[in-house]
Amino acid sequence: MAAMTTSARLTNRELREAADRLVDDRCDVPAGSVLRTFSRSVRTALLDGVPPAEVVAEAERRTKELLSRRPANRGPRHLRLWAGVGVIDVPRPRRTR
Repeated sequence: MAAMTTSARLTNRELREAADRLVDDRCDVPAGSVLRTFSRSVRTALLDGVPPAEVVAEAERRTKELLSRRPANRGPRHLRLWAGVGVIDVPRPRRTR
């Protein structure tokens, strides 16, 4: 009975390992965005009634799906300018002496 309750729980270690895999898989997306998306996926999986033993796998699947819809990182600003992509230039305040 004890082994059954242990395997049916959601552990922090499983969540951390899944989050690490997701961050490593999507190097083109900022890590904070990946982690926020994963957190939301875990929460929605729990709210949808997914059994605790399957939450990590389901949240990882949902996160990959959501991140696949996200456009890839557009690169540094100077490379976009070099490629001829228009960028809105925000004026910087003048320095006072």
